[in-house]
Amino acid sequence: VRCIAQMVNSQANNIKSGWKNIFSVFHLAASDQEEAIVELAFQTTGKIITELYEKHFTAMIDSFQDAVKCLSEFACNARFPDLNMEAIRLVRTCALSVHAAPHLFAEHAGMENDVAVAEEDRVWVRGWFPLLFSLSCVVNRCKLDVRTRALTVLFEIVKTYGDSFSPHWWKDLFKILFRIFDNMKLPEQYTEKAEW
Repeated sequence: VRCIAQMVNSQANNIKSGWKNIFSVFHLAASDQEEAIVELAFQTTGKIITELYEKHFTAMIDSFQDAVKCLSEFACNARFPDLNMEAIRLVRTCALSVHAAPHLFAEHAGMENDVAVAEEDRVWVRGWFPLLFSLSCVVNRCKLDVRTRALTVLFEIVKTYGDSFSPHWWKDLFKILFRIFDNMKLPEQYTEKAEW
């Protein structure tokens, strides 16, 4: 983690295709129990999202889903409640990045599967959907205060940016929302919920 953090801090401008791997390392670190590991990984992830996304989002767009997944893992590490809330705040910051640059998702068909996705739907498939889905995972996995915050941010994102969603995207969004309610119906032993 320290090596990756050092690389990001000193050579971010030179990293082209390694962002997925960087977020994979930080995703693993996010669930660790060692404070120093989690803290360093989170600080570096936060720097990427708050500083580097502004300058290099185009080069990093292929790793956006990995970044969001990484943040949801930080949000669910019960040993670090302050980081949980901060991770959810960073997910909200990611929503700003998606909203500010939907054309980048449309233009940038970096993944093999993207050619099958219509250009106008790529911002949904690679931007909004992973972001909203990760918040729903936090709602279904974490303790009450984190769940509540994630649900609030999920609905704030929908209220703020939902008018830019295509009508057929709403079907996917409702599946995400209904999944949250379906999970509440399950008996306690079948869920990952720490408390309800």
